[in-house]
Amino acid sequence: MDREELFEIFLTECKNRKEWSGQGNPNADILIIGKEPHNDVLIKEKEKIQEKLQEQEGRCRSGVWGTAPRNPQNPTWCNYQMLIENVYGPHRVFNPRLFDFEKYAFTTELNTIFRSKAVLDAETKKNINERLLFFKESKFINSFPVIILACNNFISNDKERGFILNDTFGVKFDDELDSNGKPKGKHEEKTRGHWFYTHHGDNGKKLVIHTRQLSFLFDYSLIEHMANEIRDHLSKLGLI
Repeated sequence: MDREELFEIFLTECKNRKEWSGQGNPNADILIIGKEPHNDVLIKEKEKIQEKLQEQEGRCRSGVWGTAPRNPQNPTWCNYQMLIENVYGPHRVFNPRLFDFEKYAFTTELNTIFRSKAVLDAETKKNINERLLFFKESKFINSFPVIILACNNFISNDKERGFILNDTFGVKFDDELDSNGKPKGKHEEKTRGHWFYTHHGDNGKKLVIHTRQLSFLFDYSLIEHMANEIRDHLSKLGLI
């Protein structure tokens, strides 16, 4: 089954589950999973939620990506843009006036509750757990050779919670030690704003990165270091 068919199944399942689908190029090699859809207010009315989801599904199905004007008031997308530009460098052409990273990535969200601010309460945890089960079963989600979980503490990968990241995406934490005796899977430098963990599938074809939310208040060298990991992985697969 090709990616287009998997994408159609994914969209149908999102619609049936009344959940956020996402947007961008479904045939890209990079999937970015953020914390949750941005909204100015908490939305609970079923009609408004359905309206939002239908609007997003339409955008997702449009087949038009990378045409939105770059807006500095959207720091998350500005940083997604910077990351994808760093990954592909001279191999792709980017328009400085557009959010055209969407041509080379697909984005979706871990939590699907429409809030103005990310809150990890009981309702959110329940929603995330259900969403992760959906992701685990989704062949579309797991077809990406690179998955970036830019959602900070909205997901963890520890024994207490059953190594849920490993289980969801079929990968293992890269815990080999480097020449300095530090785990290769954890990259942490001068500030708390600089960290990410890498995970790979047994066959080496899938890279999953877990990092903080890419909005603001982080060390921007993080973008470069993650881009290096992603570029190396895609190069090994012959995708760059």
